[in-house]
Amino acid sequence: MSIEGPIRGVGLYCLALVLFVGMGTLAKTLAAIYPVEQVIWARYFFHVLLIVLMFPRRIGSLFKTRRLGLQITRSVVVFAATAFGFTSLSIMPMAEVSAIGYVAPLMVTIMSFLILKERVGPRRLLAVGIGFVGVIAILRPDQANFSLWSLLPLAMASCYATFMVMTRLIRGAAPPINSLFYTAIVGAVVATIPMPFIWQNPEPLHWLMFAGMGVIGGTGHFLMIKAFEQTEASMIAPFVYTELLWSIAAGAIFFSEIPGIGMLVGAAVIMASGLFILYREQRAAAEAKAAALASSGAD
Repeated sequence: MSIEGPIRGVGLYCLALVLFVGMGTLAKTLAAIYPVEQVIWARYFFHVLLIVLMFPRRIGSLFKTRRLGLQITRSVVVFAATAFGFTSLSIMPMAEVSAIGYVAPLMVTIMSFLILKERVGPRRLLAVGIGFVGVIAILRPDQANFSLWSLLPLAMASCYATFMVMTRLIRGAAPPINSLFYTAIVGAVVATIPMPFIWQNPEPLHWLMFAGMGVIGGTGHFLMIKAFEQTEASMIAPFVYTELLWSIAAGAIFFSEIPGIGMLVGAAVIMASGLFILYREQRAAAEAKAAALASSGAD
């Protein structure tokens, strides 16, 4: 394999993460002015509009999928993750929300064991437990300013973990762009329901910010799809943690949010746990592949 493809894939993935932080920055800014439900609506409405403009002749084919019910359910789960995430951003520092979100892969490990009946060794289970110690270090539930609202990023991570597991279940049911379209269209439909009751007319500049948020988010998802088409997931996965750097920078520049020691230590623990689990999964996959080759050779 040429090295150019993997490098390009990693670059596209990292660019997608920068765009997601940009989307979160706009969402946090707008949520201080408008109802968070309206911000969520704009994120999905303009995402759908972007797809329609990009693929005007393929709209009919984008609805094709072999597992419609699971596809819709998966899209609702993603919508819930967005709702929890945007609500978290409206009340918590960006870096904290981003760092706690990294427990999603740890939750996937547990779900893979409980739901998919995959074999998970004691070392990976221990890493999951250590990762949640990092969450406690960030949230610090013993502090007076702690509230149940601080658990919203955990709800977001739970939804993203469920989304990842469901993605495994529907693998091959439809092209990635079709799944992306379902995510956008289902989210837009659900987000539109409360609009007549909470709508506030945006100013012209805010309309541009609303549109920019949807376009940036949609573009980020598209770049992520292209990244995984060019590079193996195992090579891309560790770079997800670069998002935290951009979240810290955005929070400091736009909202004067300076992360404390507890947040940085907790984030480091979560990331270390995630990287260890990734390493163990890659090693287990390599051993299984070697065993399969040995078995076929013996035959």
